[in-house]
Amino acid sequence: MIGHRRRITSIRMPMLSVLAGSLLLAGCATSGQGVRTDANPDAVDAYTQLGVAYLERDNLPRALNALDRALELNPRHAEALQALALVYQQQGESELANRYFQQALDAEPSFTRARNNYAAFLYQQAEFSKACEQLEMASQDAQYANRAQLFTNLGQCYLAIDELDKARERLQRAQSIDPRNPRGYLMLAELEVSQGNYDQAWAPLQNYLQLAGPDPAALEMAIDVALARGDDAAAADYQRLLNN
Repeated sequence: MIGHRRRITSIRMPMLSVLAGSLLLAGCATSGQGVRTDANPDAVDAYTQLGVAYLERDNLPRALNALDRALELNPRHAEALQALALVYQQQGESELANRYFQQALDAEPSFTRARNNYAAFLYQQAEFSKACEQLEMASQDAQYANRAQLFTNLGQCYLAIDELDKARERLQRAQSIDPRNPRGYLMLAELEVSQGNYDQAWAPLQNYLQLAGPDPAALEMAIDVALARGDDAAAADYQRLLNN
């Protein structure tokens, strides 16, 4: 029999997921205001795509150069503005990052990916309430392909400000949109464990383990939850997995 263990009561708070990967320009948001009359839209998109490619390779100086060229041609190109914000965020230039995120959303308020990325930036700055506001707006986009991720991020954001009922609600919404999103299940399990709701934590924890596979932190939690529920056999099974 496994001896009683200290139960997990803290919720881990990783950085909000930044939906910056594969920044495709198809259907990207732009505004005609301020565009040079001789600007070639294809050139603006090409410079933006080049800047994004450099950003994804962490070549920030070249990313800046390419994005600056895009914005010379169209100062209100929303994709270029938000990419520039991400570059400045990586460089630790918080004021500039904040400015360009806001400019991107001013140029195209329906730019959901930029709004999520702005929320991630605000979260990084410990501006949790402002991050939640941005994510609430972003989550209204019913056509957004990564909407489940938005609700998971929103749940995490509410956890950061101890709005546990709202966090639970948003995490459950993420599950209803995409039942195969493991991160949301883990966060919901952690939330329930933190409140001593071990029976309610069991199902999302099992879903996480099935979808993501066992990892040490999740196995530790599974052992603790099983013991708290009086299921010594399950705890022993998870202990063996952890030891292997």
